[in-house]
Amino acid sequence: MNTSLEKDFLEMTGNQTNLRVAIITTASDPIEWVPEKEGDQIKNYIPRLIPEKKEENVKWQNSYKQEWEKKGYSVITVDLKDDPIESKKKLENVDIIDVWGGDGNWLLDWAKKSKLDTYLKDILNKGVVYVGSSAGSCLLTPDIGLGWWTPEWKLDHVGLGIVDFLVSPHNKEAELSEKIEKTKKQREHMQSLMNYPWKIYFLQDGQAIKVDGHKIEHIGEGVKSCIE
Repeated sequence: MNTSLEKDFLEMTGNQTNLRVAIITTASDPIEWVPEKEGDQIKNYIPRLIPEKKEENVKWQNSYKQEWEKKGYSVITVDLKDDPIESKKKLENVDIIDVWGGDGNWLLDWAKKSKLDTYLKDILNKGVVYVGSSAGSCLLTPDIGLGWWTPEWKLDHVGLGIVDFLVSPHNKEAELSEKIEKTKKQREHMQSLMNYPWKIYFLQDGQAIKVDGHKIEHIGEGVKSCIE
């Protein structure tokens, strides 16, 4: 909102603002990664919620929700850790799903525990518009493990595969060349371990990938970069 991307977003919603929005906040949960057992190596780390930071997170959620409401949208919040049946009912009755950024592995884990992975594509095929920020955008891709996953890691890295490309978020234009070369080497490493054929888009903050049916556009201000 309030950026050059808003025009593209409104095109996908038919320039309507009296729509229902579900904000999925799960990725933003305050968590820390701790050893599953004392002395474990990093591959055995597990996430743990930090309860004392929850109140601060709720305030941020409410502030974000108000930004939607100021523009005329009706907004509900969905936490994938809640009852999965109720979450599904909520998501089946909105026009827009806005998935926050945060910890990608935590989000992916709860997307699968809540069974979101079994029905999200069907919802989107009905015309619901998906907005994903950072981890929320990576969730839809075939794999979130580019750059960190190796066979020793126990963490799940297989995304929902609703789109057939990868995204690398939060890039800075001055660092793009170096990041692209590094990512090429990372992809070669992944290709040596598994089938890894996907195109990779490099997103600067303020950019997005707009998917409308089979049409895919890299939008927003600044240099557009990708690895085919």
